[in-house]
Amino acid sequence: MRLLLLVITILILPVTSAISDLSIYAEAKYENRSEAPILVEWFHGEGDEAQVEELARMDTNQDITLLHWRTGAEEEGGGLPDDDANARMMYHNFAKTPRVAIDGFPDNITNISAESRYNEVQIDWTIQLIGSSEVELLNITASWKNPKALNEVTQMHVFIIETDAVDSKGRKVPNLVRDWAPSSSFNFSSNATNYWNETIDKKHLDGAGIDLGDASFADKYEVILVLIGGFEGDEQNRVLSIQREKMPTYWQSVDKGAILTPAILLVILTACIGFIVMAERKREIGLPRLEGSWSEEENVVNYRIITGFSLEVGDLKMGEGWRANGRIKKQTIPKSTTVEGQLRVSGSGKFSLKLAVNVEELGDWMLDLNLPDPRSND
Repeated sequence: MRLLLLVITILILPVTSAISDLSIYAEAKYENRSEAPILVEWFHGEGDEAQVEELARMDTNQDITLLHWRTGAEEEGGGLPDDDANARMMYHNFAKTPRVAIDGFPDNITNISAESRYNEVQIDWTIQLIGSSEVELLNITASWKNPKALNEVTQMHVFIIETDAVDSKGRKVPNLVRDWAPSSSFNFSSNATNYWNETIDKKHLDGAGIDLGDASFADKYEVILVLIGGFEGDEQNRVLSIQREKMPTYWQSVDKGAILTPAILLVILTACIGFIVMAERKREIGLPRLEGSWSEEENVVNYRIITGFSLEVGDLKMGEGWRANGRIKKQTIPKSTTVEGQLRVSGSGKFSLKLAVNVEELGDWMLDLNLPDPRSND
């Protein structure tokens, strides 16, 4: 943690010295949309061209809010991103594509239909494109008042999509998700007024293939804020609010000569650093460990699950060439606890297994256990 703070301090020094050169290229303020078309997340798969074309038509007609995840992009080539797509696919526990999630949860492709729903949480928000010779920061702020207490799994998801993406092979991809960031850094209490912020720097934008330049054509990208979760006591989580707008352009901007005061930007940077440090510390304390070794008894693995925060044990998946003659018991394990057990297995080669867990406050994770071929010790 001390090393992280030192690195952040070193990184911020040249930034603070150039603060007075930064200006707002473009800014737009958006009032809450009282309702929005349902959220449809499409996970690309072979032979889905006709379905994608129909979904794009429905999105254009404002029948749905379409997110196109280009899974498998690295294998098919063309330069489209798939890191977030693969992460989101794992989040939904999809094993193959094409697949669809509707309003944040896995569903059947046949259930996609035109529908708008009332936004239960009313969100006003702002997009700022900030830079010197070109856009260097994307700053998104939002404010809302909780009508009731939010439950602990409620998250704000920020999606940046390219409305009409084209890869190097000339393939057109509507509503391509370029970047996705979930956040739970807000107040969950009833009647609390939230002032939420997400700041994305140029390095991250470049890595996602988001080229804002001087913001002249920034409107080829859209920002979608989706609040997913529920209120305390609800039996089911859902989409509580969808807010969607094109990024503002240089031509729509406020006075280009308006220079940001150092104090304002320092507050933003300090808040971002604070969130990073708290998130890293939370993960450091809360993440579990899965350890193990071969037993003296043939084909038996001794394992230990060491928790940080409380967790729920999920499905077990064996690596290639191995199978389990049993399973690790699905159970809730309290925080700061060590659970030991044995697992009888059969197979050959290097041994590996993956154990899905849901960690309190940190969500879904996959724990890996890798051991050498037991016959290598013969």
